[in-house]
Amino acid sequence: MRKIWVYLLGVISGVILTFVSLGIIGVVVNANNSGLTFFEEPGEVMNDTSYEVFQTLENGIALARGKDDERSTLYLGLHVLLWNEDGFPYYDEQIINLPEGKCFRQVGIYKYHTQKGIEKTVPAVTIMDE
Repeated sequence: MRKIWVYLLGVISGVILTFVSLGIIGVVVNANNSGLTFFEEPGEVMNDTSYEVFQTLENGIALARGKDDERSTLYLGLHVLLWNEDGFPYYDEQIINLPEGKCFRQVGIYKYHTQKGIEKTVPAVTIMDE
């Protein structure tokens, strides 16, 4: 009879330990991607064909701005979060040009606070097949 109780206590403690571990993992993942919300399905295709990184963040993601128009060499357009699923790190002032047969597609939104304390919300985009 004692062996059954030891076995049941082992199973119950294993289940509790599993849930505690999953909770800790969830908190860590949400802390690393705080402010980032993904859509269930990829959203609209962005019109820009290149972006310039102006601030890199952790986990290989970066804030960037698009060109104002195609003839311009200035990047003063829409600000976005560049999400890199491959883990390739971005760097400041890097120009991300769109490869042939690919598009920038919105996959979510990103909320952050500027240095002045203003909350901003920008589209989270990644490079995908057309």
